[in-house]
Amino acid sequence: MPATTDSLRYDIRELMKSGGFNEIVDRCHVELTLARRENQHTVEVIALLGLAQAQCSLGNFSFARDYINQAVDEAQAIASIGLMTDALNTRARIAREGFFQTGEAYEDYRAAVGHAFEAGDMRRYAQSLLGLGEIASNPSDSHKHGWRVIDLAREVKDAQLEARAILLLSNAFIRKGEFSKANDGLLVALQKAQNAKDRLLESVIIGQQGVVLAQDSDTFERGLQQQLTALEVARGTEAVFHEFMRLYNLALTMVAGDDLEEARNYIDQMLALSQDIGHQPYEMYALGMLAQWLERRGKADVAISQYGRAAELARAVNNPAYEARYLYAMGAVYQSKWDFASARQQYRQARALYSALEDGKNATRVSATIVYSYLLALTARIMRIFGLQPKGD
Repeated sequence: MPATTDSLRYDIRELMKSGGFNEIVDRCHVELTLARRENQHTVEVIALLGLAQAQCSLGNFSFARDYINQAVDEAQAIASIGLMTDALNTRARIAREGFFQTGEAYEDYRAAVGHAFEAGDMRRYAQSLLGLGEIASNPSDSHKHGWRVIDLAREVKDAQLEARAILLLSNAFIRKGEFSKANDGLLVALQKAQNAKDRLLESVIIGQQGVVLAQDSDTFERGLQQQLTALEVARGTEAVFHEFMRLYNLALTMVAGDDLEEARNYIDQMLALSQDIGHQPYEMYALGMLAQWLERRGKADVAISQYGRAAELARAVNNPAYEARYLYAMGAVYQSKWDFASARQQYRQARALYSALEDGKNATRVSATIVYSYLLALTARIMRIFGLQPKGD
């Protein structure tokens, strides 16, 4: 006989908090087989959700996507609004953590918000709002969603959800540069994560505290050590996304500390991790980071090459938003070399992609850059008339 829905849900939730992802996979494979044999459709969906969540955490994103698509179809077949909301939230998580597809994640989170609100399920409504806040491009939107979820989490007495919401709020403060407020929030979030016995969330918060501490030269080393501690927890639990993003934050920290050699070490580890798991979206992201590092080191031609590789991978994995980002960055490097024709070629490709995505804000930004490129080209011609040679020409 398959497990009851409540017991299976509880076991998955507790194992996720402790980082027992392989245990979830083993348990849910058994429960899925039994549920299908006994036609227990609700248990089947919960098992599929557990498999999708665990495989996403382990970095097996193709498996995770296959399981979650099955869960969405089955939840729809049995007309369960609650399970459909859970499935949409999980599919959104896989899209953003595994494939950096925030547009797809946004659509699923919005649908989940609608389902949960109509059903009057405030816990699931809060979880869906939290997802929207985590992917919001504007920190003010993250801030707004964070406070709303905090209120809802307190209403339903969910300490883990409240801790995640306070973390979201603190991250919004970090993005705004309000580090004192961010640190205050992280201290509260850490206590609540510890009370909820969520080891992985606790490590994430400690890592973000490290990011804040690293902003001050007096606490830089302590901040670095906290980020390294969070990295080790992620590696110990095989939480691939968290490991990848901890390496990313460490690279940024070292760049800010003007230790470019150590920053390169973390970027190389990001690239190695992406290749170890054979996952092109992570390789794309790591190559983009490497290109930025090369640009910072003044190696323009190599940076252009790496941005090109990142753009090609973005195209291969059907991520036009990131393809546009790397094309735009490539154009900026060409422009720094006073190669305006090549720069405008990249800018135009980026603008076309943003327009196709109906991203008017970025399309307009790129258009303004193209106009500026023409002005720079005119300046270069004037300089030549007066016998001055533009740098890099």
